[in-house]
Amino acid sequence: MENSISVLQQHNPWWIRKEMILDDVNILDYQQKKYQYVPPIVGDYPVNTDAILTLRGPRQIGKSTSLKLLIRKLLLEDKIPEKTVFYFSLDRIEDFNQLYDLLSCYLNDIRTKTNDRLHIFLDEISFVREWQRCIKALADEGRLKNATLLLTGSNTIDIMKGSERMPGRRGSLDKLDYDQLPLTFYEFIKMIDPAIECNNIEHLIFSQNLLNSRFKEYLITGGFPLTMNLFYSQEYISSFAYQIYVNWIEGDIGRVGKSERNLYQIMSRVLTHLSTGISWHSMSKEAGIVSHKTVQEYIELLERMYVLYTIPFIDLSSKLPKYRKNKKIAFTDPLIFHCFSGMDKGVSDNLYHASLKFLDDPNQLGKLVENIVGRHIALKYKNIFYWQGKKEIDFVVKEQNKLKFFEVKYQERVSTNEFEWFIKQHSSKENLTVITKHNIVLNQKIQLIPAPIFLMILENNLLNGLKQLN
Repeated sequence: MENSISVLQQHNPWWIRKEMILDDVNILDYQQKKYQYVPPIVGDYPVNTDAILTLRGPRQIGKSTSLKLLIRKLLLEDKIPEKTVFYFSLDRIEDFNQLYDLLSCYLNDIRTKTNDRLHIFLDEISFVREWQRCIKALADEGRLKNATLLLTGSNTIDIMKGSERMPGRRGSLDKLDYDQLPLTFYEFIKMIDPAIECNNIEHLIFSQNLLNSRFKEYLITGGFPLTMNLFYSQEYISSFAYQIYVNWIEGDIGRVGKSERNLYQIMSRVLTHLSTGISWHSMSKEAGIVSHKTVQEYIELLERMYVLYTIPFIDLSSKLPKYRKNKKIAFTDPLIFHCFSGMDKGVSDNLYHASLKFLDDPNQLGKLVENIVGRHIALKYKNIFYWQGKKEIDFVVKEQNKLKFFEVKYQERVSTNEFEWFIKQHSSKENLTVITKHNIVLNQKIQLIPAPIFLMILENNLLNGLKQLN
């Protein structure tokens, strides 16, 4: 690829006039949306600090738009000199040498004109082989002094490993890595229904019917701003939107030399065993794939792509995970779930109606809710496990060597009597939180909390406050 200032200027039209950022396609598309999500990085970006930051998240979540929103803020609000703001999408840059030449072209030119702080935004850096070699070399050469870099990527492991290979070069900020993930239910509500008092437990309980309705909508749209806006503007989600996310996953799988056929065979098994533990060996046998290591590679890749997450077994006596035992495999977002659930049923041309039909099946709906509740718990506590003996506990969290227990019972009626076994089996210090569809019971041992209310208070650290309402 030819590198010249004129070529780079095509990617940075605001070099001519700051206001041209307003004509950017990402900005224009964002402005047309009814619900506009502002990611934390826009407000948290360190304007005056040397740093190499990362923004990680799945494809099609809006990372490019986040960069453009940040550039708009720098140019029009912070009045940063236009030529000190550099953006480039790296989908056509193959290796670190090409990246080095690209950045050198910009740095050599700009440093002859100004010593002001530079703001360098590199989009989808995980496309570039050994990208960290370029960034490390420029840092070692002293060419990134008085510069702030923000690198986006959709492969979490690649970004993490690349960052780890630059020790001492990324800056001294407490936070250097940011995630932009599908919106949690709490973030969804703050955007769709900002009038709901999210920090007030009594108000959340009072708003239970509205939250139940919104939760059903969240189980359709997922946390992707694109599908949320489509659903609320036209009351359905167009097939093209689902295809965007299917194409992303198929494309990234193919880009690393994996088979699309194997992908769908494995996903079919994941759907079959939703909410139940399974081994790599059993999955490979059921999927007709020769090696269990192949299955493990695909699942781990899909985890790095933010498509799936795994839940290991935990031994309650030792409080240690047992990674050789069966693990649960779950979807990170309802929309991605509906993509694969519909494809598995052969209805790829009408995934929206397939999602509505799925949600009408109480048994299947409960499994999806368990997936989504688990994902929220994992985001909150980082480590999440499950336990199974004569009974099963859906989610076990280890925090400061203490265990927290969560069970999902998303059905019409739930009673605390169903969990007498937990009271008998576990010490009086341990509580069980049961996530229900409607029922609310608040006490010191067993808590029944409707799923929408639970997800709201989980993110607000209000679980302990529920006991005070008795």
